[in-house]
Amino acid sequence: MPQFLLSLAFLAAVKKNIIKTLKYRDTLVYFVSGFPGGISLSFIIFLNTRYIDYPGVIKHEYGHSRQSLMLGWFYLPVVGLPSLIRSIIWNIKKLPEKNYYNKFPENWANRLGGHS
Repeated sequence: MPQFLLSLAFLAAVKKNIIKTLKYRDTLVYFVSGFPGGISLSFIIFLNTRYIDYPGVIKHEYGHSRQSLMLGWFYLPVVGLPSLIRSIIWNIKKLPEKNYYNKFPENWANRLGGHS
């Protein structure tokens, strides 16, 4: 899967900034200092260190991980790119965070990850 190869390249790039690593279900979660948010690529999740004590964020990204494994090659164009664009728009416009998760693909990630 291209997202797995991308995750390995990404891991190599941020390795020096990893503060904490944990296993969540069947994924590896890396907390990265200075990382702007969160991203899931295959079974590897990268999160900013501010999310260490936020299990809801881990569950949400775990949901994206499930999407990645379900969709295979289609994950990046169907979920990854729309999610990235949505995140950028939300940050630029400073929109309410709670509304971010109401629409596809974020609401699907929440359901798959068990985040209510």
